[in-house]
Amino acid sequence: MRFPKAIRLNPKSRRGISQVEVAVSSLIVGVLMVACFSAVAASRRSQVYESNRVRGLAIAEALVSEITQLPMRDPSCDCGWGPGNEELGSNRMNFDDVDDYRDLIDSPPRSRSGVLLTGYSDLSRRVAIDRVANSNWNSVTNTYAGVYRITVRVLRGSSEVCRLVVYRTSGSQGTTAIANFSSLN
Repeated sequence: MRFPKAIRLNPKSRRGISQVEVAVSSLIVGVLMVACFSAVAASRRSQVYESNRVRGLAIAEALVSEITQLPMRDPSCDCGWGPGNEELGSNRMNFDDVDDYRDLIDSPPRSRSGVLLTGYSDLSRRVAIDRVANSNWNSVTNTYAGVYRITVRVLRGSSEVCRLVVYRTSGSQGTTAIANFSSLN
């Protein structure tokens, strides 16, 4: 029995996979591997970013809590703006009012007594305290109007991890109102 010419198997036509097919297959596998590794790397970066953000927010909130528990103005005198000479030092134990924290750089972060906060040595905190107008909290003034804007920025190297902004007011009866606005990058 003879097979038609189109169906006959010719030993010369059975060559296997050509080099072009191998190259194209290798290219496709390579592109898929790069895509897979890129996705894994992006996922890992996202996890690290979120972890730093949560850690940063925790130490920002702790510092804001420490600051807002103090009186608005120095209880012993009307001593000006920022920490006085007696309040400077290696820890914040002598800080007795909100404006003593003005321009504080806490790197690496420490407790009020000066003890290093474990697990946060790669972060730093920076505090800005501004006097703002009663009528417009975006307007910074040079005189005390009863409203402070407290901004705590947490950095990892030179990159901002989070920023916590708190407005503190002193009412006529000594009451305090606080509003939190958290901007996480």
